[in-house]
Amino acid sequence: MLDIKVSTEQIKYAYHLVRKHNFGNRGIADGNKTEQFIGILGQVVVADLLKLKRPDGTAGFDGGYDFLIDDKKVDVKTMGRTVAMKNFYVHNFIGWQKDFEVDYYLFCSFNKRKRIMTICGWISKADFFQKATLYKQGTLRYREDGTHFETKADLYEIKQRDLNAINSTTDIQNSFR
Repeated sequence: MLDIKVSTEQIKYAYHLVRKHNFGNRGIADGNKTEQFIGILGQVVVADLLKLKRPDGTAGFDGGYDFLIDDKKVDVKTMGRTVAMKNFYVHNFIGWQKDFEVDYYLFCSFNKRKRIMTICGWISKADFFQKATLYKQGTLRYREDGTHFETKADLYEIKQRDLNAINSTTDIQNSFR
């Protein structure tokens, strides 16, 4: 995993973008503004890290992927947390997105308290759906701390340890070749 300190400028950029545009346009399980902010912040940090164009919200629906890297469609998935990422944690994926044309998923975790974006790992779409666990809409999911939530849509979970490792920017750049 690769930890990146998130700048105040990156946070402000993502915040203003989400205030200006609605990035949840599926009609169900779109994510509230906080969830959209976390997702856009992940995209901004990855764009800056890889020297790619930042999202700007003007294109409307992005087709289900965030970046085209070496002709591969890459979708960045970011979860917000209040603690550092651990190898036994999971990443969530809303089932409404499963049919989008994507080649790879790049998973990130944002530690809101420390302002650290962890680039957690990557996986091909085909491998994701072989390794992930599906929880149908309405399932109660229990967290390690004993709290729980009801899934608002079909939810896929993949364990951090099932992702391909990323330890450097070069690892990310070479992952999609």
